[in-house]
Amino acid sequence: MTGDIHFLAPLPAMRKRTRLAKMVPVLRAMGYQVRFFGWERVPGEAREFAWNADGIQETTLMRGGGYASGKARALYPLWMARVFWQTLRLRRGKLLFCLGWETAFPALLASRLTGSRVIFDDADRFSMIVRLPGIAGRSLRALERWASRHAELHVIPGFSRYEWRHDKMVVLRNSPLQDDFLVAKQSTPSRPDAEIVLYANGWIGETRGAPVFLRLLDLSVRRGIDLKIVIAGRVDGDAAPRLISHPRAIYLGELAQRDALAWYGACDAVLTFYDPAVPINRKAESNKWGDAVFFGCPIIVNSEVETAAPLIEAGAAISVPYEDVEGLLERLSELAHGGASRGDAREAVDLMKLEFPVYDLQLKDILRRLTSKEHA
Repeated sequence: MTGDIHFLAPLPAMRKRTRLAKMVPVLRAMGYQVRFFGWERVPGEAREFAWNADGIQETTLMRGGGYASGKARALYPLWMARVFWQTLRLRRGKLLFCLGWETAFPALLASRLTGSRVIFDDADRFSMIVRLPGIAGRSLRALERWASRHAELHVIPGFSRYEWRHDKMVVLRNSPLQDDFLVAKQSTPSRPDAEIVLYANGWIGETRGAPVFLRLLDLSVRRGIDLKIVIAGRVDGDAAPRLISHPRAIYLGELAQRDALAWYGACDAVLTFYDPAVPINRKAESNKWGDAVFFGCPIIVNSEVETAAPLIEAGAAISVPYEDVEGLLERLSELAHGGASRGDAREAVDLMKLEFPVYDLQLKDILRRLTSKEHA
């Protein structure tokens, strides 16, 4: 299988989003040339995260706005216009992989003129992130449904976020690449010196656990509990600087995927907290769950996350309400060395592996489905 696949995403580079970065080696192995068109939110990011390898070309369509800000949201219409014109410029019959409705919708409109095929990767449902009132919200949800039905495929992390289903919708679960898993499994770092070692990675911000983790560390100090948190990834918000500088925190910065995966083997559990005040957070489909399952690492998740119910029911995860730091600290004793539920939790995590097939196989199946549609 050969040819070009054109990615469009409101990100500076493929490496900036784990879900996309994992696609590149699979696509290259299948013979695809990868062309990426993105949005550099912060100056210098496109260069910092550039892939710099044969067969991968990254181009910046737009700059500025930052992340999770009013300015960034105000720029979404401009991004949609840039995507529309870029789709027209690519001309006829291209294969486009569009991250998010804000990218897929304008590409689909332009594709009515160009005949391009659009894969709509809906990793974070737009209407759950940008909440619009009344008729504006209803119109947005109707346009999401339209994009879902008119794309070649609508790729989703799970069905829980949708009030509709059809045969173009296909699930791509968040799990590791086979090679990344095997390499990481052989390179586990030394366990930090503490009775309880937790892992927090990915995006850690005000609505993704940072204030809770900071309070957890402070409370563990006051209670004399030997707890440390290993932190890897992007941090932002008011609590983040105090969290990563805390004496009980080990901050590693943003790591390569294999390095980030290896740390699961050195920790007692992974923290996956999502502020339920943000609607999409109650439907989270965390990358960290699949990664943790592969490494037999128990999961800690706040109880408001509805999509974590199978993990909790299976005993692979423990849960407490988002703001219940004292309850969380009490539950952590179960996962400490010698804790009553430590072995049971790890066994339950291992049993979940069938629910998270390796990323490579899932993506190849999706692309084969696309090829079969071409020849139908």
